[in-house]
Amino acid sequence: MYTAKIIRHRHKYHHYLNDDLKDVREETHFKIIFSHPEELIKFEKWCQENKGDYDYDKENSCQRGKLPQIEMFKEEICWCDIMGFYLMHVAGYRFYSTIHPYKGEVYVRE
Repeated sequence: MYTAKIIRHRHKYHHYLNDDLKDVREETHFKIIFSHPEELIKFEKWCQENKGDYDYDKENSCQRGKLPQIEMFKEEICWCDIMGFYLMHVAGYRFYSTIHPYKGEVYVRE
């Protein structure tokens, strides 16, 4: 059985001025993990074929690169949309479960 996980990482940045909280900013980043390493190579190749580049920065827990240009995603788009689309409509995975609380999703394929 093949397993793939889309993992969410939330980073909060607090801006203080003289011990007074002025601003809180949150960024969400996504990582895709496959049980079989060759699946990541296929995903990266698919991204490149669609004018994108998936590059995960392990040190800073965030994705880099450029989103693939997929026809159906013209408006709002993020890496979780691309990853879910790829897993279910390109690679033949099916949704299996969520990772609580709001940490991501698990997909499987026979």
